[in-house]
Amino acid sequence: MALIGDIRKRSGLLTIIIGSALALFVLGDFFGNKRGGGRKQNNILAEINGEKILATDFNQRVEENSEAQKLNSGKDNLTADEQFQVRQQTWDQVLNETLLQEEISVLGITVSTEELDDQIRGKNPHQYIQQSFRDPQTGQFDPATVVNFLQNLDKVDPQMKQRYLMIEKAIKEDRLNTKFRNLIGKGFYVPAAFAKRDYEARNNKVKLRYYAAPYTSIADSLVKLTDADFEKFYNDNKYKYNQDASRDIEYVTFDIVPSAEDRQKIGEEVQKLYEEFKTTDNVVTFVNSTSDARYDSTWLKKGTLPYKVDSIMFNSAIGTIEGPYISDNMYQIARLVDVQNRPDSLKASHILISYQGTNVNPSTKLTRISAKAKADSVLNVVKANPAKFDELASTINDDQTAAKSAGDLKWFADGAMVPAFNKAVMEGRVGEIVEVETQFGFHIIKITGKTAPVKKVRVAIVKRMIEASSKTMQDIYTQASMFASDAKDNEGFNKLIDEKKLTKRLAERINVDQNSLPGLQQARQVVMWAFDKKTEKGNISHVFDLEGRYMVAALKEIREKGTPTLEQLKDYIEPLVKRDKKAETLTAEITKTIKTLADLDKGYLALGMKADTNEIAFANSNLPGYGKEDEVIGTAFTLKEGQLSAPVKGNQGVFIMVADQFVPAAPKDDFTTEKRMLMNAFRTRVQREPMEALKKKADIEDNRLLFY
Repeated sequence: MALIGDIRKRSGLLTIIIGSALALFVLGDFFGNKRGGGRKQNNILAEINGEKILATDFNQRVEENSEAQKLNSGKDNLTADEQFQVRQQTWDQVLNETLLQEEISVLGITVSTEELDDQIRGKNPHQYIQQSFRDPQTGQFDPATVVNFLQNLDKVDPQMKQRYLMIEKAIKEDRLNTKFRNLIGKGFYVPAAFAKRDYEARNNKVKLRYYAAPYTSIADSLVKLTDADFEKFYNDNKYKYNQDASRDIEYVTFDIVPSAEDRQKIGEEVQKLYEEFKTTDNVVTFVNSTSDARYDSTWLKKGTLPYKVDSIMFNSAIGTIEGPYISDNMYQIARLVDVQNRPDSLKASHILISYQGTNVNPSTKLTRISAKAKADSVLNVVKANPAKFDELASTINDDQTAAKSAGDLKWFADGAMVPAFNKAVMEGRVGEIVEVETQFGFHIIKITGKTAPVKKVRVAIVKRMIEASSKTMQDIYTQASMFASDAKDNEGFNKLIDEKKLTKRLAERINVDQNSLPGLQQARQVVMWAFDKKTEKGNISHVFDLEGRYMVAALKEIREKGTPTLEQLKDYIEPLVKRDKKAETLTAEITKTIKTLADLDKGYLALGMKADTNEIAFANSNLPGYGKEDEVIGTAFTLKEGQLSAPVKGNQGVFIMVADQFVPAAPKDDFTTEKRMLMNAFRTRVQREPMEALKKKADIEDNRLLFY
């Protein structure tokens, strides 16, 4: 990461050449240390085809991926949702890697040392290397940097070394994955007979007359269904509805909001703060000791503050106080601390001399004292001969990014740099060369530009959140707890909701890996309760504390992995069962009315059927005017020319048809194009389907729910 980028974020410097290529948390190295011997059973997170996955090892992997995620996103911390996503991604890694390792071990696929070395520093290195060792200024890959880095690998920062080794493992993983997929792809062959069949399926056509009696011609209200109708459809089709485990819950929430008493009390406290804030001599200490947000020393331009406050702060004397006012659910009191005319943007070049402990240049041998002596010497040289600045900024600069531009940092906003650096540039004159120390080391700074000064203010703001008191929180919790206790079961749950005029919400088909529910971002504990083996249908939960609200849930439905019950499918399949009953009625009417071709013209009109004529290829899925009708199209190609079909139950209605003429595909001997099309289609599938096939075949015991 470029030094100047980190200075602008005012964070600790990370001179790490491994950049955006750290997508290794998606690919990662093979999951190691998966030994089960001697470990307690409760440390087993999962078992994949007999391979035990230990929770301790998994957690370490999650931590590594979390650090990579922070590095990639430039964040110091991840949100709860981001942490959950990293854990899910880590599980996908472990599952994929374990299954893949099993396959490649049987197949004997390996990556040799020479092959791995070629992927890292060969003529055409792996994309992870090319992405990691790019010049931040030009975006171009620099092979020399790779060689230099590897030569000094034992001297670099241990964290940097570890990250590199993880990328190296990711490259090996990617190569094994590629070889595995290539092996499958290269094993596919398209015989000429298959290519010919594909050609004929797309080009053999029939000129077809088809007549449809749509299901909509019979009102749903006229169709009476019996249990036998449902059972027959279920038994014939249940294999189509295989499902993953899921749960339905109903729930109510009790929002934690401040009471009128809370608001009055907070208002009184803020009024006292206002009186003290007016007279305090130490504004910064007062804000930091009384406010819900620490003092911000940023110089603000006009228009930055809320309209009324902005107007007062830019048109009043230092010491002016405004408030209390409410903004962002907080009482706020603003006090004008200082007013200055300051440039909005600054420009400078610098030479950085770092020392041990700054983590800027891991190979430096300089102590702070020796670095100071070196910086003083450089300062004397460039002051005596300013023309030497660019040369030294390019050659001895520990900010490698700035060194590529002779130390030039370009324009930056006032306040964007770390305070000491920003202050030195702000207070110096354009053309002046000064020295200053920051957490990165000693900077010799040449001030090269400032924009015209504009009026800015520094404002101290005391903020006090308007929130529920402990007593109010306890009262609301008691309400929720009594609700959960009194509900007892689903019937009682719904009765209480009506009595108390609460709003009930429904979350359907919750899966075991879910982290949120409608309107509830961090609801993992609710999901864990719903999937707990001890939780039965109709059970009422305890009170969940979900960041700003309490929640009570009722488990409405349990669906286990596999084939759902008829009761679970009944509402879903009812339209299809009605469709089948309508098909029986329509088929009987058509069979009775249209027995031969001679009956067709009068018969279809008498039945109100719609007539269409089209030329259709066998490979077509859609029947013009009706959409997907595979059964109808397939039946058409079983007819003889001039033959009337029997009624065919389609998706949109019951059809009869006449094959007026078959148009065979043009004769052809070369099926190279068809072979290529089929090969390309297969290769596309190879990229995504092998792993899914391995998962489907695998014996996976997933116990993550017991841990997370």
